[in-house]
Amino acid sequence: MGIIENERAQFMLLAGFIIAIGLVITTVMLNNIIFESNMAGEAGGDSIKYDVVNLMRISGDEIKSAYRNASGQNAPMKIINFTKQMQNFNGNLSQIYALHGEGVNLSLDISNWNSTRYANFTDNGTVNGAANWTVMENIINSNITINVTPILSSFNISISNSTSSWQINFTSPPGNRTINNSQIIANITPPYKISFINGANVSGRFNITGNASNNRPFTRARDYIINATIILSTSNMRANITIPVSVPW
Repeated sequence: MGIIENERAQFMLLAGFIIAIGLVITTVMLNNIIFESNMAGEAGGDSIKYDVVNLMRISGDEIKSAYRNASGQNAPMKIINFTKQMQNFNGNLSQIYALHGEGVNLSLDISNWNSTRYANFTDNGTVNGAANWTVMENIINSNITINVTPILSSFNISISNSTSSWQINFTSPPGNRTINNSQIIANITPPYKISFINGANVSGRFNITGNASNNRPFTRARDYIINATIILSTSNMRANITIPVSVPW
């Protein structure tokens, strides 16, 4: 009887050991499955985020390009040619993304342009943008042409370097104003930077051309804000985002 009881005890221990090993194996397999699923989900999310960021970048660049290409024409033809280029771009974009099983559509709100509502003098051209910001730095020469519409608060252009600064105040009636390089050099030695101060409640157009300290030419210009809405659709998600694009820069 003692021998039988010992055998039964040994079988119970062996069965318990086998069950424990099985539980360990099952747990490891489940952990691996969960890990792989999470990795796949994260990779998919990163891919979608990359697609959205890429679409925002290339769409913004194309809008700026289309606006510049239409410059020099009368207002109706300028809008017609701009619209034609953007329609071609939207069609090609949809075809390219369709090859990857994704749907893309770009729509534009050009009401600011149609109504001649100029952008604010903030960093992104909207009233909610940064009111104090640097337009360009490390400049050795420049010419500034600026058109200011009705002023609701004080607006200044600051031209400064590491040792001094020169403030150009806009408190007089709105209109065009040009600050040429000889005026700037008379007050500030290069290299210098150009900043807009209190630009949130002031709107208008600006065009700044010149050379940076590496002698490379630059242009900074803005007329309007065009709102671009990008819709990206896949089999399991849909992204809808609207971005302000300042033109021509």
